[in-house]
Amino acid sequence: MHARAALTTIAILAAALTACSEPSQGKAERATSSTLASETPDCGPDSQLSQADWIDQCGPAAGMETEPPDTKQADTELAVGDTFAYTDGIKVKVDRISTITRFGDFDDKPDADETPFRVTFTITNGTAKPYDLEENFGYDAQGATTGGQTESLYVEAGSKQMAGRLAPGRSGTFTSEYSIAKSDGKDIVFTMTRTDEAWLEDGSFLGDDPHWTGAIK
Repeated sequence: MHARAALTTIAILAAALTACSEPSQGKAERATSSTLASETPDCGPDSQLSQADWIDQCGPAAGMETEPPDTKQADTELAVGDTFAYTDGIKVKVDRISTITRFGDFDDKPDADETPFRVTFTITNGTAKPYDLEENFGYDAQGATTGGQTESLYVEAGSKQMAGRLAPGRSGTFTSEYSIAKSDGKDIVFTMTRTDEAWLEDGSFLGDDPHWTGAIK
């Protein structure tokens, strides 16, 4: 029994060290995480289970030890509705990807064979300092079905461009507008990139950028 417990502890520590060796910008907070957590024990390296409970719920008797390691979705691969929590406290959530149906007199209007769409996202400042939004984020949308290229649109009606500073503890919701050829489908990949100086200087950017995949509704 003691030998098995020791091996289990070593396996947990090895997994933790492996995870720490890979650059990471943050972790996913999935919209369905609370539901999944109630059904499945946390058997990962950050598990809060005691050693005895871990063996009972995650060990050989529970049939959990042979689970393929690649079944866990990467933290940077998100769905619409999920949140990405950066290591410094900044959080980004993609709320929806929707068809643009209203245009102002001076707005860009796509051709008949293109679908105009809007990505709506929310940024939360979980740090202790005001955060400069306009200079510190880059973002891009591309087609996910066939890798179709998108075109940025200037649409004032119903939009809110990211600008200014966000106070600590506050959230702001913003939009970005695009068009994509109808032949390229309606599935979109939206990627956020941090560009703030401190983020670049300490090497935090070396991890993969988070990206959200979802269909235009």
